[in-house]
Amino acid sequence: MSSVYSEFLPVAVDIAEAAAEIARSYFRQALLIEMKADLSPVTIADKKAEEKVRKELSTHFPDHGIVGEEFGTDGLDKEFVWTVDPIDGTRSFVRGIPLFGTLLGLMHRKRVVLGVMVLPVLGETYTAVEGKGTYCNDERVHVSANKDMKRAFVACGDVSTFEKTGRKKYLDRISSEAELVRGYTDCFGHSLVIRGAVDAMIDPVVAPWDVIPIACLVKEAGGVHFNFEGTSSLESESFISCTPGLQDVLQDS
Repeated sequence: MSSVYSEFLPVAVDIAEAAAEIARSYFRQALLIEMKADLSPVTIADKKAEEKVRKELSTHFPDHGIVGEEFGTDGLDKEFVWTVDPIDGTRSFVRGIPLFGTLLGLMHRKRVVLGVMVLPVLGETYTAVEGKGTYCNDERVHVSANKDMKRAFVACGDVSTFEKTGRKKYLDRISSEAELVRGYTDCFGHSLVIRGAVDAMIDPVVAPWDVIPIACLVKEAGGVHFNFEGTSSLESESFISCTPGLQDVLQDS
């Protein structure tokens, strides 16, 4: 089936890049910001970008399901299901910070088989298909080979999310053990893991559309992903990606 997934990839990239360009066109423009029920922001850019993805997916893959951040679920029982996050990092986006991205993932019978991440302002497109490796702008990328926490660069989500989820002591431990801990948040933080620039990214609060594409990208780049409980379930509310040599020390205990 990997050949079929590979055939899907060019279309997925075109769709994700088109949506990312819509998002980029609104970047650093005056926008009305709405707050969703979970108090996360949403803008017309989020909605327009996801509408573009849904329209194109429905045209090219009418028998596939779609799960999106802004417009919900359609066809979750289908053999193939796409996940869409039109702007991962909306808080960065609305502040004029260029570290946001568009995420598109594909599950086949609930197994992650394809991932695309577009960082439009940075001009980077990350792609992965099961068994085929991970690429950034057609250049193959790989996680770091670091196995020493004392030399580790670690990215993390917002400090407040560690506090809200009762993981502040965990963050304190990692901060004391790693060489450096920095707040490279959202998909950008995981992109740094995928290309070996940092050794781990810790995100205490996630949704499926945040992590399904990244799970494929991380795995195909030679990395691992898991939650605070140490499992690789993508239905968890936490998500950690890293080089394999640091998995044991990064698991919460």
